[in-house]
Order: sequence, then structure tokens, then C-alpha cells
Amino acid sequence: MQNDIERYQRQLLLKDVGEAGQKKLFNARVLVCGAGGLGSPALTYLAAAGIGYIGLCDFNIVSISNLNRQILYTQAEMGKQKAQIAKEKLEKFNPDVKVRAYSERLTEDTTGDIFKNYDVLIDATDNFPSRYLINTAAYKNSVPLICGAVCEFEGILTTIVPKENTSCFQCIYPFKPSTDLTSKTFGILGAIAGIIGTMQALETVKLILGLHCLKNKILIFNGIENIYRVKEVIKRKNCKACHISVE
Repeated sequence: MQNDIERYQRQLLLKDVGEAGQKKLFNARVLVCGAGGLGSPALTYLAAAGIGYIGLCDFNIVSISNLNRQILYTQAEMGKQKAQIAKEKLEKFNPDVKVRAYSERLTEDTTGDIFKNYDVLIDATDNFPSRYLINTAAYKNSVPLICGAVCEFEGILTTIVPKENTSCFQCIYPFKPSTDLTSKTFGILGAIAGIIGTMQALETVKLILGLHCLKNKILIFNGIENIYRVKEVIKRKNCKACHISVE
């Protein structure tokens, strides 16, 4: 950590952080899969918290339709690679933080090589095939995973810890939706993505610090009524993604 301790002064005052906790954050390596509506706030608050090494994976370019929720980008950056823009902005925002950008699509072949280098993963993607892929790879590589998703005025959040044999994303959603649910096919209010993405960063920080997390639970946020509900999640013994751990 550099000598810029004043940057983290408000965190250092917290009894659950302090100097020891701040060192844990600085020594942590976090990968964010997706640098869009969820990834933008998650990445920003991870960098603000002083996570020492941040990876971000996104193969898309900036488009005008991104700008209602993907707060890392501006109209002047349309047509440019999100990953590289995000990397440059995060490093300027907090010089303490090292950022690695992956401008590539995640596949079954690449996830293992990338995921094994990180302590925590954040799934900030916008479609079920990617979520299933990341979920399965997280379990195979025994890397904790913070999952978030948004649709219209609602959002969800859950934390998966393979080494503790928790329920996984596919335990909650064992079957793909009958319709093609992506950010291109349904509406999203930008602030909802901001809320869930920020909570993903919070959940990541708590996990690194050893604080209470949403393991075997799912948080559901209703933005119309401003209601948060937390439900218990039962691990499915026939889950295709994490069944190896329960046999």
C-alpha cells in the first residue's frame, strides 16, 4: 500500500476494517466478469475501497444504449473497447490499484486459466449462458463468486463459496428461461443496476474481511416498493454445476 493512507481514513476508522482489514483488501485479487451496468459501479467501489489487484473481463464496445446505466463510459467513447477504457479510468481514479483488462469472451477453455489467479469473482454479466459458465467454472476452480442480476425494477444478489459447499447460482435457477433474457430484450432502470452492482462490491469487501455474507441466501430487491427480501437457498443435490461437492 502506498503512503496515501488518508484516502482510506474513513474505512480505517471502522472496527471491522482498521489497518489489518485494509491490508487484506490491498492484498486481494478480484475479477469482475462484465464491465457494464453492474460492473461499472462494482469496479468503481472496489477501486475506491483499495482492492489491490482488479481484473475485468468484457469483450464489448461502448454503444449509445449502454449510457443509461454503464457509468464508466461517455458518449465520446462510443465504439471503443470497454475493458481498456475501464482499466484506464480505474487506474487514474486510484493509483494504488493495479488493473488487468481482458478484452475477450469467456469460454470453458479460458475460464480456468483466468479464474485461478483471483481470490473472488463477481458475475456482472447480463445473460444466463454466461452466468452458468461462470458459476460452473467458479466451483471447478474453488473461487468464491458474487452473483448479481437485474431486470426492469428488480435485482438479485447471492454469494457462492465452493470451499464451504454452499448452494450455487444453478441451484437457484436450474433451468434457462424459455425466453432470451438479456439486457437487449428487457428494460432496465439504470439506478437498479447501480444498486445491485454497488452491493456486489460491498459483498466482496465483506467476504475478504471475513464478515457476514449472503451464503446460501438470495437477496431480492424491488425498486418500485423499495423492499429488500432475503430468502434461504437450499442446495440441490442433483445440481449439474456443484453436484461433485455433495456426492
